[in-house]
Amino acid sequence: MSNSAHAVPEAAATLQVPAQTPTPKIFACARQRLAQLGQDEALWDHPVTREDLQHGVLETGDFPEDNISGFRLHLEHDPAKGAVALRLRGAGAYFVDQGVEAGLKEFESGFAACVASP
Repeated sequence: MSNSAHAVPEAAATLQVPAQTPTPKIFACARQRLAQLGQDEALWDHPVTREDLQHGVLETGDFPEDNISGFRLHLEHDPAKGAVALRLRGAGAYFVDQGVEAGLKEFESGFAACVASP
């Protein structure tokens, strides 16, 4: 059986942030929020596996891979548009949804508060 037969549960959202917010601040807020969530919930306990400042991309837990349990985040920041695109994958055994919609909202709340702070 190939992985292509399975769909990894995924949720997506785009957050508006102040235009020209520096990407390093976006990444710092993402890391801070991920650390907070990882302390409380094992599903979030994945390290950052990709950080590309030039393209504004941060990923956790080998995001492109299908067969990984827990929440994995793909964040893409566009400073000119003031947008942060988020994708959260959350598969368990047999590709059971680990609650990606609720997980993404949980990430967004603390992340947005950090970005808004001076």
